[in-house]
Amino acid sequence: MDSTINTLNQESIKSKQNTINHIFSHNHNWDIYEYNHKDNLRDVEIKEVRKMLGCQDDSRGYFVYMCPNCGDSKIIHFGCNSRICTHCGKKYTDSWAKKLAGRTFDVAHRHVVLTIPAQLRQIFQESRCLLKVLMDSCIAAISTLMKYQLRRDVMPGIIAVIHTYGKDLKFNPHVHALVTEGGFTSEGKWIDIKSYWYRTLRRTWQYHLLTNLKKGMKNNKNNGLINYLFKRYSNGFYVRSKDRIERKYELIKYIGRYIRHPAIAESRIEKYDGKSVTFWYVDNNKVKHWINMFVEKFIGAIIGHIPEIQFKTIRYYGVYCRPKRQYFKELLSEFIGLVSITQEKLLRWCGRWAPECDRCGCKMDLVWFGKGPPSKEVQFGEKIVHWAYM
Repeated sequence: MDSTINTLNQESIKSKQNTINHIFSHNHNWDIYEYNHKDNLRDVEIKEVRKMLGCQDDSRGYFVYMCPNCGDSKIIHFGCNSRICTHCGKKYTDSWAKKLAGRTFDVAHRHVVLTIPAQLRQIFQESRCLLKVLMDSCIAAISTLMKYQLRRDVMPGIIAVIHTYGKDLKFNPHVHALVTEGGFTSEGKWIDIKSYWYRTLRRTWQYHLLTNLKKGMKNNKNNGLINYLFKRYSNGFYVRSKDRIERKYELIKYIGRYIRHPAIAESRIEKYDGKSVTFWYVDNNKVKHWINMFVEKFIGAIIGHIPEIQFKTIRYYGVYCRPKRQYFKELLSEFIGLVSITQEKLLRWCGRWAPECDRCGCKMDLVWFGKGPPSKEVQFGEKIVHWAYM
């Protein structure tokens, strides 16, 4: 029994040490990194790291819940909403996936991944404003493909999410798109598309990206590279469009797992010894690789994927554009008898949602929330009924 407890305790300590927050804060790793790289750090990087380091801190505020059955209490801190906080990022991803499922139409979708060659990565890293060109080219390529295949203009629904990271944390921008298998004509009629012409999509993606990139760059020093890439990749840039999502219950899980996720899951961090970080990833051939990085390089890799302030990493196009979504939802229901996927309502008000007691499993009552010690006007341990007290 003692050996089992010791093993569990060691695993618990190991899991706490292998968190992004711990790695950044331990031994003043972030403070040292910030001092050494202060001339090259972006303001958004400093802001998001400081938010993350303050996550789960009492100064940010917290909820206090108490079990009415056994009297056990639980504290749940306010989230920091930092772009690199894996704790808050997981909650945001789950919430976003549920919301997104409620906005999509009850039709089959295709998960499309559009990539770029290694020669272009540095251009996007140095000029992050060009990342919008990546997303705009995505919608243009998919729309052109559908028009070409169906021999007529159609408006599909596309939700594009940009990732700047690869599995090895290197800067590798690419776009994940959730695309309806079909679209609306100008007359408001829905037309299905059962398959995507893979080779055509590759070349169409290459054409729109390189053409738009050439227009978007302020100088012409990379024109030679763009012309070279047209010739070097005669079959177009690599695109993956094999994954189909047909069932409603698959959508939320698929979105959270593949479409939107942190640069690295903390479960992939195997070891942190104070000087270096070891993590693993599985490539497309199901082969597991291990990478060891010094802490300074690991921190640089993580913060390098923080997007610029106000940059939208998720964009909605076509029938999923907000002003058009409700109109086309009604048309879809009229033509093919479908309605939007039922969205599980998120319980936003803290007074409605409550955790279960770890000791007896009873639903707990909210007894206090805010910053600092509980208010003297509220009897601690009693369920809050009149919110005017707060």
